[in-house]
Amino acid sequence: MSAPTPQRCLAAADQLLRGAGALGATAVTAGWWPRACACLVRLALEGGIDAYWQQVKPTVAACRQGRAKQLMLRGRLGPGVDTARRVAFAWATLSAAAHHHCYELAPTAAELRRLHTEVGALLTRLEQQTESQR
Repeated sequence: MSAPTPQRCLAAADQLLRGAGALGATAVTAGWWPRACACLVRLALEGGIDAYWQQVKPTVAACRQGRAKQLMLRGRLGPGVDTARRVAFAWATLSAAAHHHCYELAPTAAELRRLHTEVGALLTRLEQQTESQR
């Protein structure tokens, strides 16, 4: 079995959002799809950040601290402050959505779809930045 890529994680999250396929139908019936979807979208974002640093500066990619990799996006080798802010916001929102607390409602399908779209756009932007730095 191959490792999950950001695109595969986003595709699986899309299936959950649509309730499609065996996994999507089971998740909707069981009621755990919102948090699973948030986790998949966050994994896609983290994978995209790792892929960016692997191409731009492999020593940063080797760092085990995801937060440090996000902070480095603002630096000289990063894609810029605007992209770094969008990444930070998406990651924080997805992290909050992925953690279950009995006093909070799960994220809605519309919120998750917006985050899915935002992460897709961020992954595209990171890929474009990688290509421009080569």
